[in-house]
Amino acid sequence: MAINLERIGHCAVRVRDVERAKKFYIDVLGFEFMEQDPDHGGVFMSLPGDGHTIDVSPVENPETAEGALQGRDRVGVVHIAFKVASYDALQDAYKTLQANNIEVARMIDHTSQRSIYFSDPDGNGLEIYYEYPTARKLFLEGRGDEDLPFTFDDPLPEWAGVKG
Repeated sequence: MAINLERIGHCAVRVRDVERAKKFYIDVLGFEFMEQDPDHGGVFMSLPGDGHTIDVSPVENPETAEGALQGRDRVGVVHIAFKVASYDALQDAYKTLQANNIEVARMIDHTSQRSIYFSDPDGNGLEIYYEYPTARKLFLEGRGDEDLPFTFDDPLPEWAGVKG
């Protein structure tokens, strides 16, 4: 019998500079500061209304720490994805990334959602996505994920179930 999990609770991320990471996650991504744990060196931050969503803690030696894992032939976490409630919110997220000079690696329509991929200051992969109202149905029917690039000038597909 499988464990009855409720949801993903939080992500713990090692960083070179805790204060820089704290500023990025709060000022750019909108996290709320929860606690700084001096015994463990971590900063706990939350999405609004949550206990804590992400913990950042320092690597032992920032000068010799290896970078985040990238590439399809590497073991490890590829990215952390954050869902937004609307397509307008995804557009607002894109504008915020641009305003903060955050390089967007790619913007992909995954048939069930549109995603923006980028990295935090330490190179940890992040994604912000808007999931179409029909996403569950699309997955269950075998969505045929085509991974097509998109721009915000591209209309949303009719089958996505988004009301304009």
